[in-house]
Amino acid sequence: MFSILFVVILIGASVYFIYPPAKSTRLGLDLKGGLSVLLTAKGTKEAPVTEDSMEQAMIIIRERVDKIGVAEPQIQRQGTNNILVQLPGIKDPQKALSIIGKTALLEFKPVISATEDKIELGETLMTGKALSDASVSFDQMNKPKVDMKFTTEGAKQFEDITGKMIGQKLAIVLDGKVMSAPTVQTKISGGSAEITGSFTVEEAKNLALVLQTGALPINLEISENRTVGPTLGRDSLKAGLIAGTVGLILVALYMVFYYRGLGLITTMALIVFGTLFWGLIAIFGKAYLWTLTLPGIAGIILSIGMAADSSIVIFERFKEEVRAGKTMRMSADTGFKYAIKTMLDADFVTLAAVVFLYFLAVGPVRGFALTLIMGICVDLFTAFFFTRPMLAYIAQFKFFNKPLFLGVKEAGR
Repeated sequence: MFSILFVVILIGASVYFIYPPAKSTRLGLDLKGGLSVLLTAKGTKEAPVTEDSMEQAMIIIRERVDKIGVAEPQIQRQGTNNILVQLPGIKDPQKALSIIGKTALLEFKPVISATEDKIELGETLMTGKALSDASVSFDQMNKPKVDMKFTTEGAKQFEDITGKMIGQKLAIVLDGKVMSAPTVQTKISGGSAEITGSFTVEEAKNLALVLQTGALPINLEISENRTVGPTLGRDSLKAGLIAGTVGLILVALYMVFYYRGLGLITTMALIVFGTLFWGLIAIFGKAYLWTLTLPGIAGIILSIGMAADSSIVIFERFKEEVRAGKTMRMSADTGFKYAIKTMLDADFVTLAAVVFLYFLAVGPVRGFALTLIMGICVDLFTAFFFTRPMLAYIAQFKFFNKPLFLGVKEAGR
């Protein structure tokens, strides 16, 4: 009874984490809809692809995504030079594309000569590393502009540069494109500068955002981008939930039909398994360690089948002990001891395979592996702490202690 009470407490805790259901589970891109972008790093002599540069690029991309306001983004390495960015539920994919992979290399260069067709620039005098902040404001003509603030060291450097370039043009260059090239009228000592141009308010906001997060240390190109509509995501989720529910009901009906009273124990065990499994999923989701995807739903359905299979192994061994002439109570105890060896062998082999898959795979396949790992662990827990004590408990009562009720025949019959 202690085991049953312990399980009841865990069920209560699981329900606490599950409720409300709509908010307890993090949905992946294929179920919620959104944007998936694969960025590939292209190294140069000046900016080669290294482990540090890739890690720094991921940090900057995450900062940009956070500023866009996307909830629960997924940003992860794929291989040595790829970064996968998944933004579930994003409403403006084009805006995200224009921001995520933008290098945003800001440079201040002197203008050597300029014609209508061509502008010749000198060496870089200063970069965006000297910036501390960037924001959007409006000029006297109510046109948007980007105000830049420098660090203490950057302000001193900018003051020295403008002091030496009075009467000359200083170009503000972003990713190789001249944004503006004003003539320096006087030494600028305020620690600030501005970028003006013919851009919209939204473009100015995006520019300020990428300047705030800094330039990417390497060039990133969009190798692949995929947009999943919210309607398609909802349809996929609905189909997955229907498949899982139908599978659970069919398994329960079969177990009751074939094992009779024992099938009722299986049905209760599946309910316990499902509640604890969902609770564990909710906890992992809240900790940002797991996201529900279509492969994840496949892992859940497979876990349900494995949980039912565990009950079958236990009950078949139990029936063999009864046929051998042992009492119901002794059959319950001995049958489980023999059955658990088979269960552990099968589950540990599967567990070893999916753990190996988890550490080698990426993306949805890794989610499938993690789902199956959780399912196996919950299955073993349910077998030890619910199915075994429940079987031993009902074997004590004469009402339940009937071979036909339990779907078995005693020896000699």
